[in-house]
Amino acid sequence: MPYSGDPLFVNGGKQVVFRGGLTKSKLIDGFNEELYLINMDGTGRRQLTHYPKGDTTAGQFGYHAGTPVEHPTEHFISYQSKQAGKYSLYAVSLDGQKHWKLTDNPQNEGWHSWSPDGRWLAIELFDDEQSQFHIGLMDWRTKEVAILTDTAYQYQQAPVFVGY
Repeated sequence: MPYSGDPLFVNGGKQVVFRGGLTKSKLIDGFNEELYLINMDGTGRRQLTHYPKGDTTAGQFGYHAGTPVEHPTEHFISYQSKQAGKYSLYAVSLDGQKHWKLTDNPQNEGWHSWSPDGRWLAIELFDDEQSQFHIGLMDWRTKEVAILTDTAYQYQQAPVFVGY
């Protein structure tokens, strides 16, 4: 593919999920990024995600399919996508057969990280103007979200679980 990035090893390291584009850059018409799955030997590439036809709200630079993250126990891929005018988290099964909206928060959602036990989801949350970013923590069982940050800093992004 002309563009590939954000690789993620899956299935015991036998395959890789990555973000691919049909042109070298978002600056070139037809980029159309999606998530793909490929075998470690470079064979068997197949598209996992399919951005909704007719949805133009991502514009030229919004994510159709953002960086893939694997749920540690349920083994699906979560990713950010701007659909219907809002950034939300979506999911796709590793075989590409099941697609769904993962969360239903009123804020826009971006970078995210699963706790090692799969119970918690740390999420970057932000307003439509992208003037204030927060880190939220969602309990995967109850779907309740707590905001962990305050407004001392404008950009509080890309949460990652460490030392869990």
